[in-house]
Amino acid sequence: MSNILLIMLAAALAGLLYACRQLQHKQQLLQGLQENFNRARNELSRHEAQSGELNYEITQLRIQASSLKVQLNKFSQYQHVVDIEQYVLNRRLQADSFIEMTKLNAEIMLDEIKEIIAQVKAFLAQHQQQAQDSIERKAQEKLKDYYAQAQALQERSGIVQALERKICGDQQQYFFPQPRLMEQLIGGYSEADGARHLQAVRSKIQAANASGQVAECHYVDESRCQAFSALVTLAFNSKADLYLAQLDGANLGQLLQALQDDYLLINFHGNHFSHSHIYESYLNLRLEELKFAALLQAAKAHSVQEEAEQILN
Repeated sequence: MSNILLIMLAAALAGLLYACRQLQHKQQLLQGLQENFNRARNELSRHEAQSGELNYEITQLRIQASSLKVQLNKFSQYQHVVDIEQYVLNRRLQADSFIEMTKLNAEIMLDEIKEIIAQVKAFLAQHQQQAQDSIERKAQEKLKDYYAQAQALQERSGIVQALERKICGDQQQYFFPQPRLMEQLIGGYSEADGARHLQAVRSKIQAANASGQVAECHYVDESRCQAFSALVTLAFNSKADLYLAQLDGANLGQLLQALQDDYLLINFHGNHFSHSHIYESYLNLRLEELKFAALLQAAKAHSVQEEAEQILN
């Protein structure tokens, strides 16, 4: 009997212990729920505060939007002015682009025209030389010995005139007037064009001297031929360099004529040394050098005069 009572008492104690543990667990759950509820209530309060601030900002933005709408309605009547300004700006940009494109096309066209002019000049010079050679050949065939005599007389006449000018000194009636000569020379050339052309001419002069295309001699002996060719080359280049150093704003015509006279006299004396003579093509290069050196001098003098006038004004 006592055993049964003990068993019942133990069972009762076990049930009581289980009930206590369940109660403790529920209390813990309740405490956790209470904490979660407090956190949720705090978050809700914070969100309500933020919502109030956002509602305030929204209200302010609505007020600003209404003010901007009012201002926009005021300025909408001037929208056509803004459109016109934008149109003018766009047209100005288009005009600037068109001007730049036109300048570029004009420069390209100018270069092409200059190239065509150079080709035409070369063709005309070649055609003129061919026509002259043909006329001389026909004259030689018809006149035979008389042609040679006439040509010799013409050469002697030129040599006599050259000697007279050398003996009598520079006489103005032999030369072109300086203003007219410079007008003919400057036509179609700017200072930059003249500088480029002069550089090209001097490159050709250097190439002719380096390759021995200045003079020729008909001596059979090679060394003697080279010696006399070098002699007439030195004589002619010395004269050309001297005239280039003496060039100023008023003596271009005199110097051109003087260099042509030297060419005739050097070639005349070269006839006594197996027909040593300067090529006419080389004479033309040195004459061209003198002309464009004078052109650059005149252009620089004009630039200096313009700068002085600007300073004075």
